[in-house]
Amino acid sequence: MKKAKDHKLQRTFSTTRSKSKLLVILSISICGATLPFAIPHILLGHGLHAAIHIISISLGTFLSVVGLFTYKSFKTTRLFLMMCAFYAVTAAETFSFLNLIFPFIPSSVGLDGLISHTLILLMLMFFVIGIFRSD
Repeated sequence: MKKAKDHKLQRTFSTTRSKSKLLVILSISICGATLPFAIPHILLGHGLHAAIHIISISLGTFLSVVGLFTYKSFKTTRLFLMMCAFYAVTAAETFSFLNLIFPFIPSSVGLDGLISHTLILLMLMFFVIGIFRSD
């Protein structure tokens, strides 16, 4: 029974190609929308920090969209909570990026922030890799 449900879950995005297309389209759109605002910060030496935010927003958006499509197909509480978690991480990264670009809350761009955002990016990367795995 579990194998049939897992197989049905795989059909939500039936091919790696469709997932790849979605990831590329979302990433290009988000990079195109955010890079013009990030260029001054890149020139000031905060390029790595801005890049981590932009990549995290792209991956988080991809996971949120996949989570939404999967939840709409199966409507389980577990999938709803996963989708909400992806939206929350994406919202946090978007907030941090906006605060970097248009500082409205005082913060420092220090090593601690760089490490914590890199770990969030790593977490999102593992989730994305999991989406593309078929085993």
